Amino acid sequence: MLVMRAIQMVAIKYIKMKFILFILFLFLFSVPFSVFGQIIKPMNEGKVSFISSKNVYVKFTSTEGINTGDTLYIYQADIWKPALIVKQKSSTSCVTENITDIKFTSGQSIVTFIKEKEENKKEIEDKQAADIVLPASTPDIIDTDSLKSISRKQLLNGRFTLSTNASLNPDTKSSFQRIRAAFSLNIQNINQSAFSAQTYITYRHRYGIDQSNIGFYDDFKIFTLALQFAPSDKFQMSFGRKINNNIANLGAIDGLQSEYHFNSYTLGAFLGTRPDFTDYTFNAKLPQFGVYFVRNDQSKNGSAQTSIAFTEQQNDFKTDRRFIYFQHNNSLLKNLNLFLSSEFDVFKKVKEDISNNIRLTSVYASIRYRLRKNLSFNVSYDNRRNIIFYESYQTFIDQLLAQETRQGFRFQANYNPFKNITVNASAFYRYQGSNPIPTKNYVANINFNQLPGIKASVSASFNLLESYYYKGSIIGGRISNNYLKGKLAAELNYRHVNYTFFNSESSLLQHIAGMNLSLNIFKKTSLMVSYEGTFEPTNTYHRYFITFVQRFKN
Repeated sequence: MLVMRAIQMVAIKYIKMKFILFILFLFLFSVPFSVFGQIIKPMNEGKVSFISSKNVYVKFTSTEGINTGDTLYIYQADIWKPALIVKQKSSTSCVTENITDIKFTSGQSIVTFIKEKEENKKEIEDKQAADIVLPASTPDIIDTDSLKSISRKQLLNGRFTLSTNASLNPDTKSSFQRIRAAFSLNIQNINQSAFSAQTYITYRHRYGIDQSNIGFYDDFKIFTLALQFAPSDKFQMSFGRKINNNIANLGAIDGLQSEYHFNSYTLGAFLGTRPDFTDYTFNAKLPQFGVYFVRNDQSKNGSAQTSIAFTEQQNDFKTDRRFIYFQHNNSLLKNLNLFLSSEFDVFKKVKEDISNNIRLTSVYASIRYRLRKNLSFNVSYDNRRNIIFYESYQTFIDQLLAQETRQGFRFQANYNPFKNITVNASAFYRYQGSNPIPTKNYVANINFNQLPGIKASVSASFNLLESYYYKGSIIGGRISNNYLKGKLAAELNYRHVNYTFFNSESSLLQHIAGMNLSLNIFKKTSLMVSYEGTFEPTNTYHRYFITFVQRFKN
């Protein structure tokens, strides 16, 4: 009710401001589906498992009856369309070639059909008249209702996680124990209908530290809770809290979202509110609405996607921000990938002065180039706004690194000199205006996978960070291996931290050692146990994590 009331208030406010709301209409198509040739019947359904620049990989329960050169179909606009050609196959998977302009996504339904063989023709002719093989020039009639139910097979995927962790410090007043429960569930095509639902909810609480100022909604978080209606591949709409992948940088949207797909384009709109800044609850006084346009392109080398959105965000029903969001992801050129995300503010109000000048307020750009099969380079620039973490298990050092090295220029190289050896190095540079010394960070890692003799994976890392108020280094390593035919994974790790803070002339010297154990109790049930000890010259800190995970999947 609160969400509906907020939507009504936003709509009324929007009309009074004399803006035009973009409304997407539901398009349903009823096109008879027919094929030519012999009797054809549904065989089985597969799911897209991976998309590369050249191929689409489809996972089946079994590929019995599927042959190289066969055509796979996708249900679109109420008809089955030929979409993929089988190039190779295994017992459960097919490597296929896309023969359409459709951009496939992981988890998308694909169906194969089987033709009755000539040697079975006599047996078929002896059946009832309704089953007689029709001439090759006559279309065979297929029960579209049964085909539609196959394409809308209910799929369930979820996970329940229960964990506890604690920090045991010399100062008992700062020691604490925390419990956390998380539940995620995604149900596609509920009861073979056009409705789907998804949710991701967490609850965590700390003991041992004063929680008098902590309310229930500081611990309880709803990150996703939405119902989706998709009567066809061309149109879909959702209601509730959900992050839109086409405009993901905007964060979660509480309200109504809709999309209409045509050819290589997607037109979308949303109307709702933003989550509260402090505790991530519903806040009817933070309305937002907008439209977006997406174009998808495909080539033999890869794909490209371009998104542009026009958005207005309000605070207490007064315009707080009006901006244009632009995003482009391109891998059309061989061995080259380009990603660009930016925001342009088009409204600014200081006291009573209003400005509609366009200002670039956020930008992220990344270019990745693969020079050879075993050598690639990546250059990026990040000037996005600071991120708010509602959940984090980072240590003080990890938080320091993340804060200082997110915004700025980064150069990275990855090299595989041999099959089981990976080397990567990166350099980071950030200049903060009035600060006399820029922030610089240099990182190097080397990984050995399945070392001969011990069959373990070993890695070593080095990190050197320097800013205007501190300088330090982190040297670390880890070793891991699998036991009990892969059911048990074990890891030991170590880091040496040495930081000097210029302003206080103090230093931070730490030895951090830890171990991780992960046990797959059953196929969908696992248990993880971790310990980490931080040893300083005068103090010792202990942290442990215990996590139980139960997965659900049909």
